[in-house]
Amino acid sequence: MKKRVVDKIIGQTEAGYDQMAEKFSGTRSFFWPDLNFIKNHVKDGDQVLDFGCGNGRLLEILQDKPLQYYGVDVSQKLIALAQAKYSHWAPNFSKISGQARLDFADDFFDAVVSIAVFHHFPDEQFRLAMAQELSRVTKPGGTVVVTVWNLWQEKYKKHLWKNRGRKLLGRSRLGWQDCEIPFRNNTGETFKRFHHAYTMEEMKKIFETAGFAVHEVKVINNKNLVLIGKKILAPH
Repeated sequence: MKKRVVDKIIGQTEAGYDQMAEKFSGTRSFFWPDLNFIKNHVKDGDQVLDFGCGNGRLLEILQDKPLQYYGVDVSQKLIALAQAKYSHWAPNFSKISGQARLDFADDFFDAVVSIAVFHHFPDEQFRLAMAQELSRVTKPGGTVVVTVWNLWQEKYKKHLWKNRGRKLLGRSRLGWQDCEIPFRNNTGETFKRFHHAYTMEEMKKIFETAGFAVHEVKVINNKNLVLIGKKILAPH
């Protein structure tokens, strides 16, 4: 995919989540029970990155742990909602550019969690660059937990087939496993969100290439693909 197309999609994603922030946050007022297991991969005293934090709801399952939390997101409006809801952590929420550049030192985090973010990343090289950036800021031996939607469910396949039909007609610049899924707010505005449909093998390959030892990739309740890994220890 050409860089200008990638940049356009990333820009549209940022603008779309700003446009839909209130509705989006309202549909995610609690943490999904299917993913409560994530708290078991965060230890007391950890420095934790919530990559694509949205309204900060990961804190719902981490609030009883003594840790240092940082949340980043491309949407300034979602960051503002997170800061208002979790005022104790307000200084640790920050907006990022959407590119593979994080304002943290190398080997900074003990655990990195990314929930329902990576499926918004267009192009294979861009996805790898993002995974490599997460690897850069993770300590050797640190944990990564990444979830994406399982887009091979029947309710989403229609969007994939629509894009494939458009590609056959030369009307889509997206990949064969890509699609746009509309999200409508309370005033009737629609945001067509880019999504990439991962296979478990693809997720594993990306994060192994980025420098993680992948311990598990699984589908939970047919809804989410989950990857759990550790950053490979540096050789002595």
